[in-house]
Amino acid sequence: MRPADVVIWQRFLMKYPDRFLRVWYDVHVGREEEMPDGVHPLAHASWCDLTSWKIDVVAEDKQFFYVIEVKPFANAKALGQAQSYAGLFVAKFRPDKPVIPVVLTDRIIPTAQECADYCGVKMWEV
Repeated sequence: MRPADVVIWQRFLMKYPDRFLRVWYDVHVGREEEMPDGVHPLAHASWCDLTSWKIDVVAEDKQFFYVIEVKPFANAKALGQAQSYAGLFVAKFRPDKPVIPVVLTDRIIPTAQECADYCGVKMWEV
């Protein structure tokens, strides 16, 4: 997460300290890109880290897993990320509970909320 994202996440945790049973950060999903020719083999782990997609936060409560994209002034990009990451999370981890894509933001704009409703993405504001 970027510094502005961290501020939003910390605000959420202060407001809802007992909201989740467990939380994971920077969860890698999807496939990393192939390393280009000539890159030293010891750089493989770094390459995988740089090129795989990362979920900001995965949180779990008794009923659901939440794939959370944290973004100030969230827009369509954040909605797409939440949806995409949720799908990749399901594909990789095969969770035993439903997965809900979430955008956590500091400001929900009406068009973003309307689109989120159409797309099945929850929007949380703190």
